[in-house]
Amino acid sequence: MNIKVFDNVLENSFLEFIREELNMLTWVIHRSENTDENLFFKSVQDNLFTHRFLYDLFCKKYNLSNKLLRSYVNCHPPQSFGNFHRDDGDITLLFYPDKNEKNKGGTEFEDGTKVEFKTNRLIIFDAKISHKANINLSNEIRHSIAWKTLK
Repeated sequence: MNIKVFDNVLENSFLEFIREELNMLTWVIHRSENTDENLFFKSVQDNLFTHRFLYDLFCKKYNLSNKLLRSYVNCHPPQSFGNFHRDDGDITLLFYPDKNEKNKGGTEFEDGTKVEFKTNRLIIFDAKISHKANINLSNEIRHSIAWKTLK
């Protein structure tokens, strides 16, 4: 599977709801790999109805029939970033919900492909492609919602 990028995937009112919900989540310290020194935060949301609804919506909209393994939200404070890593599962969906998109970095893949952070953008890619979150150069937190799936 190639890296697929889709823009403007949600209606604005639903996107605002997702953003409000992010403010109510609890966070734990996380890293891309166990040996990484770069820390950021995540909130595991396997049982959150909204995330399951979003996943089902994206599957229907983009003709996916994958089984959901888990979902969570990444939270990168200013100046934080991830290291190259591969995901578990077969296909990863990554969604950018933040209102402000300026200088938030985006995602870089091992082949040099860079997908900039853009509000309301969904990236779908092979989980085995090594990738990382680029540095968040904004003065705000950067959120991304991830779904790990099996074919």
